[in-house]
Amino acid sequence: MRKGPLVIYKEANGITKAFSNLPGVTLLNVNRLNLLLLAPGGHLGRFCIWTETAFQPLGEIYSSETLPRYVMKNADITRIINSDDIQRVVRPTKDQKRHAIKKNPL
Repeated sequence: MRKGPLVIYKEANGITKAFSNLPGVTLLNVNRLNLLLLAPGGHLGRFCIWTETAFQPLGEIYSSETLPRYVMKNADITRIINSDDIQRVVRPTKDQKRHAIKKNPL
């Protein structure tokens, strides 16, 4: 299911009231970041709107953890999955046995 934009804020200051009439817009406090809201259904690329004050506490919240690095150099998952190298492992080649053609006894 498609989700609308996500607005991430630190202090409400009327932002919740301003966005309450817009359908599909989700509001989220930066202290309550949730992976299911950032990438619903495991699909990356949700449109996130960050307020300026929401960026400041990120260093404090995630200071003990190392920031993620690029895990993949090529983000085209369908191309990688459908590549010949992966498909050879996933679907091994089948032995094609030809059946003997029966001759008509007539």
